[in-house]
Amino acid sequence: MPNKKIALIAGNKRLPFQFADWAKRNGRDLYIIGMTGEVDQSLRNEVSVDRYVEFCVTEVSAIIKFCKKNDIGEIVMIGGIANAKLKINLDVVKAAFKLLFMKNRHKGVFTVILSMFEKGGIRVRAIQEYMTELIIGEGALGKIEPKSEDINAFRKNWGALLDYIRTGDGQAAIVYKGEILAFENFKGTDDLAKRASAKRSEMGAESGGIMVKIMEPGQDGRADLPVVGTGTIETLAKYSFDGVVVEAGRTITDDTAETIALADEKGVFVYGVTLTL
Repeated sequence: MPNKKIALIAGNKRLPFQFADWAKRNGRDLYIIGMTGEVDQSLRNEVSVDRYVEFCVTEVSAIIKFCKKNDIGEIVMIGGIANAKLKINLDVVKAAFKLLFMKNRHKGVFTVILSMFEKGGIRVRAIQEYMTELIIGEGALGKIEPKSEDINAFRKNWGALLDYIRTGDGQAAIVYKGEILAFENFKGTDDLAKRASAKRSEMGAESGGIMVKIMEPGQDGRADLPVVGTGTIETLAKYSFDGVVVEAGRTITDDTAETIALADEKGVFVYGVTLTL
């Protein structure tokens, strides 16, 4: 019989809970490895006490050891880690040395981490391999459609957006009246919307504009995949933006049904486009 064991390496927000629910419904033998300083403590209730542990995000060797001890051959990495606690160890030293020779340090971090797991005999899988229903396809996700000028504004700024995303500093930007108001940084999309809203006010407007969220070219889809979910919708509505354009097939929701329902309720669009790089 195939080994049904799988470990969830969990950061923050809702997706870890979504995956835990999927694992139960599909008869997978789930273990949860929470990232210290990020993981929602109630996630421990999804498994028995002996199947929940926490490690610092830098303790890759310790995580591999835990997986091998429990005969776990597959892991899924889900959730943000912006505030995760760090611990200086040999893993960090090795990773730092490798990163010295990489142009894009942000993408490089995940490349190094994924290779460490693979060398340790642990297969890293993408959440969208299991939960295909989370993938945002082409067109509108709900009933709300973007205006043609919104899509034109996105296409006009595509080159500048791509250049910024390649730096690894963020995956999103806000566009208003055909111009980029602000780019995302390590503070996330809520801060992005707040800064863009302030600039829009300086231009004499209190509503309008779109968010664009794109996966970094060449990025491994098993880690740090762009997510547009209920939190994104709440943020867009709060700051009176019209919606978000994402890359079809390479962006996921945190709960498709709830995201659609909330987007329709708030009058916000979620629209997927296929990009040619």
